[in-house]
Amino acid sequence: MYKPVVLITGASGFIGQYTVQHFLGMDYHVIGLTRERHRIDMHPDFEWIHDFEELHSQQIDYVVNLAGENIGAQRWTDERKQTLLSSRLETTRRLYEFLEKNQIFPRRILSTSAVGYYCIDPEEQWQQVCTEESPPQPIFMSQLCAQWEELALSYTDQDTKIMRFGVVLGRKGGLLPQILMPIKLNLFGQIGSGRQPFSWVHIQDLLSVFDFLMHEPTTSDIFNVVAPEKTSQQYFSQTAARVLHRKPLFCLPGIFMKWLLGEQSQLVLNGQYVQPKALQDAGFEFQFPTIKEALTDLVGKRS
Repeated sequence: MYKPVVLITGASGFIGQYTVQHFLGMDYHVIGLTRERHRIDMHPDFEWIHDFEELHSQQIDYVVNLAGENIGAQRWTDERKQTLLSSRLETTRRLYEFLEKNQIFPRRILSTSAVGYYCIDPEEQWQQVCTEESPPQPIFMSQLCAQWEELALSYTDQDTKIMRFGVVLGRKGGLLPQILMPIKLNLFGQIGSGRQPFSWVHIQDLLSVFDFLMHEPTTSDIFNVVAPEKTSQQYFSQTAARVLHRKPLFCLPGIFMKWLLGEQSQLVLNGQYVQPKALQDAGFEFQFPTIKEALTDLVGKRS
């Protein structure tokens, strides 16, 4: 019996590992592109590759393009910005060039971006709610996403859908353990004013979006992959504290984050509210639409 083949770039990362296990559980044959081969146990329907040329000309039914250096891992020096940009553009370019060179046309390619496309509110009022139609801004986070998306969509012979991720919340890895640690220690919950948007999605809803976009006919090319609830950083922290039965004592001043991270502090001190309008218009239903439901599932059962 034929098993559909899915190629996953960035397969050893936080989201990549969940994605590999998800599609193996759905009875796909999974090919993972990565620079690190040791993070996921071997499976008869899973294989690692280091380079696209290892694929030769075999059939690829779907692609999930997750490749890219972690945007929050290091301070944004000029050199780091170039690494973040090239890690996304070069892998994406090599992916599409390989497919077209070998006349491989997957049923659908899901290529990653982020809600950083909408970037920040310079007035720090956060009244606007961004949909897929909202424009980018002429600053680093936004232009990084815009260039990445533009490249993927430039290969018009391929059926590509762009997914703009919010912060992906999962038990194993990602940002959630880091942002919950000071709350667990009763140190601080609120960061800066606390009014800044926190756009997020539960990992299980993200995986369901993959399934949905692979198989549903859609007229949109861009999809915000975020929960529909309008969540501020303060509301996230208050909800997490209740779920964890903690009472953090302090507020972490925004000036400290700016001193520590520089321009990168925009990731936690600013942003935009984002709605998954295209997904909802297409009929997608979230299993975890609120931060209370998400955190109760991810950490509440063990607190």
